[in-house]
Amino acid sequence: MLKPRSPLQIKKSVIFALVLREARSRFGDRRMGASWTLIEPICHLLILSLLFSLIRGRTVAGIDFPVFVLVGLAPFLLFRNISMRLMNSPKENRALFAYKQIKPLDTYVARVLVEFCISASAYAILVFGFAWFGFDMAIKAPIEWMLIILLGVLFSFGLGMLLSLIAHAIPSSTLFLRMMFLPLYFISGVLIPATYLPQAMLPLLLLNPFLHLLELIRAQIFPHYVPVDGVSLHYVIAFTLVLLFVSLGTYRVRRLHLISTKNG
Repeated sequence: MLKPRSPLQIKKSVIFALVLREARSRFGDRRMGASWTLIEPICHLLILSLLFSLIRGRTVAGIDFPVFVLVGLAPFLLFRNISMRLMNSPKENRALFAYKQIKPLDTYVARVLVEFCISASAYAILVFGFAWFGFDMAIKAPIEWMLIILLGVLFSFGLGMLLSLIAHAIPSSTLFLRMMFLPLYFISGVLIPATYLPQAMLPLLLLNPFLHLLELIRAQIFPHYVPVDGVSLHYVIAFTLVLLFVSLGTYRVRRLHLISTKNG
């Protein structure tokens, strides 16, 4: 006779199965989807490095420009991809909700785990490649750097969940929500230090948690990098907690709509 499993054991099995399904989908049916995680930052780096070297030179803030961009671009793409993939999760996994053990929240968690593993692997390959060509890829404070990355993942989880709930309730908003990340790419300090951004607009730009995250990440990597005044770890933590509270609360209210075959 099979031994009854606890709810926690069932939840772990469900998430593990969803992770395997998601990974198989990324690497099997759509191989370009996983490969693009590595190809996209390489394309960004090649184009931006060429343009920047023609305009300003090969360094920014005393740091090799490709290295400076990579350590900001890779986390931003990770956070963006998590948010965007979670936004589509209820619609793409709707057939699975016929099984009572599987909840929309489980698909969110599985997608975050898969996206994080793929992005971490792509980043490791790029770091080894840069080191091979002689760039200094040392991290000043690796533990603090990793904790900030995890904070960014948690923030992206909350953001992606909220975006998925909005997209589910208002399907016509999906295109706008996707396009929202384009201006964020330019105002989050991905390409240049925050000190190079227009100072008159800096108080407004500092409302953007992505800007804080990227400045804090670079400060933990580069020994002499000083974040712009106003960057705060406490702000990101508080913003993330509020975002998670709102997202989980809204999910609690709309969870039955998410699993309905008449919605999404």
